[in-house]
Amino acid sequence: MQVDSVEQLSQKVKALRRKMNWSQEELARNIGVSLSSVQRWELRYVKPSRLAQRELNKLFKNAGLNDEFGK
Repeated sequence: MQVDSVEQLSQKVKALRRKMNWSQEELARNIGVSLSSVQRWELRYVKPSRLAQRELNKLFKNAGLNDEFGK
């Protein structure tokens, strides 16, 4: 199984946010993380934790996007 790079995860977070028409703060609130966490993901500093990736995957599915985090 190939694991996404920090760059790929950053792009996926941004794409999800745009699809949902959410700010970084709204995304953070909806998955139970801090605003600074979302900012660090999008700035390619760190990858989302496994728990955050699971929550992001749920949102991806609900948004009808054909992708997953961490895959």
